[in-house]
Amino acid sequence: MDVEMDHEMDGSGLPDDGPDSAAWGAGAPGDGVDARLLAAWLGASLDPAPSSVAVSRLPGGHSSGVWRVDTVTGGGVVPMILKAPDEPSVVYQRDACREARILAGVHRMGAPVPEVLAVDTGEATGRRCFVMEHVEGRGVADSSAAGPHDDPWLRDAGPAATRAIWESFHDALAALHSVDAAKVPEASHGPRGVLDVLDYWRAALVDVAPAESVPRQLRLLDWLRDNVPPGADDAPAVCMGDARIANCLIAGTEARALVDFEVAYVGNPAADIAYSIFFDGLHRASAQQPLDGQPGADETWERWSRATGRPAANRAYWTAFGVTILCVTATRAMVQWGLADGGIESANTLVDRWEDCVDRAARA
Repeated sequence: MDVEMDHEMDGSGLPDDGPDSAAWGAGAPGDGVDARLLAAWLGASLDPAPSSVAVSRLPGGHSSGVWRVDTVTGGGVVPMILKAPDEPSVVYQRDACREARILAGVHRMGAPVPEVLAVDTGEATGRRCFVMEHVEGRGVADSSAAGPHDDPWLRDAGPAATRAIWESFHDALAALHSVDAAKVPEASHGPRGVLDVLDYWRAALVDVAPAESVPRQLRLLDWLRDNVPPGADDAPAVCMGDARIANCLIAGTEARALVDFEVAYVGNPAADIAYSIFFDGLHRASAQQPLDGQPGADETWERWSRATGRPAANRAYWTAFGVTILCVTATRAMVQWGLADGGIESANTLVDRWEDCVDRAARA
C-alpha cells in the first residue's frame, strides 16, 4: 500500500514509511527495469511513440517500485511515472493492473488523480505495471514517527500554509468520494459492501498468520463485522484506503493529485477521513513540536461533510474500521520481514490501539 515501507519500525508501531510516488523528481538509476523493453512497450502503447526513454528509480523504499520515465518524442522530453510493484508484497493480492483501472475510472469522472497512460500485464517489466502522467508537485515527509510534523518544508511554510494543505487534501478526498462508484467496478470487493471489505482484510491477515496466532485481531474483525452501522452501504464511494496526506502531490498549498490506490475499495468513505485523522494523531503524538495551524478532527469532519453532503456519523466505528487497514498491514509486514519472532500480537503495538478504537466504538 506504500512504496516506501522498509524494514524499520517507527514509534507508532507501523512499518516506517514515506510518501508514495510523492516527490516525483530525479532518482536512482533504473535498476530492475530494462529500458529497451520498456521503450518497445511504450512505443507500441503511446501516441506519439517515443524514440527513446531514460529510466530512474525514485528513492525511498522498495515495496512498490516506482520509476521516473523520461520519454523523448518529436515534441521534446515528456516525463512519466512507471509503477511496477515488487514481490512479495505487504498488500494482499496486490495487482497493479487493478490499481491502474481504478485510477483511470476515477480520473475520467474528474477525481484528482494522475491520468493512466498505459497498462501492461508483464511483458515490459516482468510484472504487472502501468505508466501514468507525471504531476508537478511534492510530497510531505513521512519517514519518521512524527511524519509530516517533522517536515522542514511544512514547518517553514507556516500555520496558514499547513491549514491550507490539510484542507486541500481533504477536499481532494471529498472529490474522490463524489464520483460514481458504480462506474468503477474494479474497486469493489463484492456486493455486500462493508462486509466484503472486512472479509478482504480477514483474508489478508490469515494469509500470513495462522488463526491461532492472531486471536485478538480476529476478534476485532468479528466485532466490526457484527456491528456495521445501519445505512453504512446506502451511498458507497470509491475509497482510497491508504488515505493519508503523504499520499498526495502538493503544489503550493494545493493537493494536485492523490496517489497510491493499491488498497482502494468501494465502501463507506467516512473510513478514509477517520483513517487520515487517526494516522495524523499517531504522528502528532510522536512529534516534539506538532505543526501549528492544522484543523482539528471536528473541523475536518465538518468540512468533508459539507463538501460531500454526507453525514459525519459513527466516527468511532469508522476509526476502528480504518485502523483495520493499518494493523493488518503492519502484521503482514512483520511476518514477511521476520520481525515477529516473539509473537505477532505482542510485536504489533497497533493491536492495542485497534482494541482501544473498537472499545470506544462499542461505547458510542
